[in-house]
Amino acid sequence: MVTWARLSAEQAEATWDAQLLRFAGHSLYQSFPWGQYKRARGWNPHYFQAIANGTVAGMLQALVRAYPLGAAVVWCPGGPVGALELCSRQSMRQLTSLLRARAVYCRSSFFRAKTAEEGRYLESNGWSRPVRTLGANVTAVWNLNQSEDQLLAGLNRNWRYSLRQAQKSDLRVEQLVDPPIDELAALCRAMNASKGVPAPVRNSEIAALFEALEHRIFVYGCRNPRGELVAFHSCGIHGQRAWELLAATSPEGRRTGASFAALWTLVQHCRRLNVTHYDLAGIDPANAPGVADFKRWTGAEEVEWLGEWQWSTFAAFRHVIDLVARNRSTAALP
Repeated sequence: MVTWARLSAEQAEATWDAQLLRFAGHSLYQSFPWGQYKRARGWNPHYFQAIANGTVAGMLQALVRAYPLGAAVVWCPGGPVGALELCSRQSMRQLTSLLRARAVYCRSSFFRAKTAEEGRYLESNGWSRPVRTLGANVTAVWNLNQSEDQLLAGLNRNWRYSLRQAQKSDLRVEQLVDPPIDELAALCRAMNASKGVPAPVRNSEIAALFEALEHRIFVYGCRNPRGELVAFHSCGIHGQRAWELLAATSPEGRRTGASFAALWTLVQHCRRLNVTHYDLAGIDPANAPGVADFKRWTGAEEVEWLGEWQWSTFAAFRHVIDLVARNRSTAALP
């Protein structure tokens, strides 16, 4: 018998991440600092431990937004960690009770390899696939537990050529220890505009990300001879794994291969910190083939996750969320 127990924010701050690392499926997105970053963006993180026979059998950081009439929307990126049985109908009802909500819509992105058996289990317990997903269900994971020569040999020849050309150029690759928020945000906005991506990038959001992750986030950028930032890559580290976060490249950066040099140098930094795997944060060949090739050509292994699923106390609540998502230009929770 598994019972969910709630932790206070103070308890979670003291113990959460150390316990999270005990689980093979841990991720940056279930870490305490990530919850604090999301708090700055309007979500309220709740911390739960699944207790079985007196031991912690699973963990869940649930990001919650409360609405009138006792309704709540819950977003669980990367969680819960532990056995999939933590997502049983009975378990979800217990979590609903702990949230003191009358109606709950929950969406979770499961960072575990996709299997038909686990998909059937979720369906049998009231879960379903959402109309639109918030992220890609396929990613590329780069194994860094090898020598630099082996990593170079694993690169696609086009990737290796672009890297060498960038390294021979007059680009300057540097760690951005005190990140220039304005420059990073401006480069992200310019790149999105050039691709026709409507998603806004606010300086305050990037500042909140760096403030929350503190010593867990690393950024490397490339500057041209005029000192202008033309590309950067950043990642967050949790345990011995890293996850790609923000990245952007200008047209000049694309012509000069700056993005290749920035990512390669960041990866070498991660290796020095004993990071063994680097998650390149999703690939979407249909909508972003160039980005997908950039990530695949590193030699990273493609992994298809169990992905995003949704659950609700009432079917009507789920249908409303689906309707909203279907009529938005980009997938997003309310």
